[in-house]
Amino acid sequence: MRKVLILLLLFTMLHAEFLIERVDVSISDIKSDGSANVHESIKFIMYGDYSMSLYDSGIASNDLSFWSTSTGLKDVKFHTNPATVDIRDFRLRPQPRTKCNPIQGTCHGELILDYSAYPNYKANASSEIEPGTGLFTVEKYKPRTLRYTINPASLSFTTTPEGNIILDDTVFLTIKLPADSVLLDANPQPSDSIELPAYVDSLSWTDVVLVKFSLIFDVEEGIDKEVSDFFGSIITSVSNTLGSPHGIAVVVLIIILIGSYAYILMSRRRGED
Repeated sequence: MRKVLILLLLFTMLHAEFLIERVDVSISDIKSDGSANVHESIKFIMYGDYSMSLYDSGIASNDLSFWSTSTGLKDVKFHTNPATVDIRDFRLRPQPRTKCNPIQGTCHGELILDYSAYPNYKANASSEIEPGTGLFTVEKYKPRTLRYTINPASLSFTTTPEGNIILDDTVFLTIKLPADSVLLDANPQPSDSIELPAYVDSLSWTDVVLVKFSLIFDVEEGIDKEVSDFFGSIITSVSNTLGSPHGIAVVVLIIILIGSYAYILMSRRRGED
């Protein structure tokens, strides 16, 4: 019996215990291809010397799987779905322990995650997006106007059996819209009631079940963007033509046509003289 008690005591001393305090997921800098920047702050409380020692041993580690295994917390993960989102430029920054209480044997820790979330592209078409991927789908709704629609499958939170996202009172989801966005639909609506359509900077949800989660907004591009895209497409077309097997022949033909036109103009002027 005494051996069992000793083993239980050792297990307690060597058992890492962590408790989620708050999770903030912020999506911003949404671009015309549906990509965006994601910032995540995962805060938790650690109990006991072993937990603190384990945390300190990984303070220089940017391996998310290490932290997920060490803490045993389900929210130590990407809150975007790697199956439907291409995660790039990932950085993980563990923060030093804070608010330590020697009497209670507790400290607070935080993991900060920053990365870009892109849609997946088809293997044989570098500019063609795989359907159902990315944080947002984007369509040219009308000239110079892009319509963005959230892709709920790209988010990775706890869900109900029906697939609805669960945000408890410690989990916060914030989406910062591009400048001058016109919000057309948000379901469920955030805590602040919004009369749609409306110009909105950001939206935030917490302590709610996102049943049939929907977010739709329009962004009108400036005329300068349309002009730059037009000339950009011309430059791209010319570049592709020059790079083709018939590129040199096309250039020679253009030179001949320009030269012939110039020669005809000069001949007419001499005849007039």
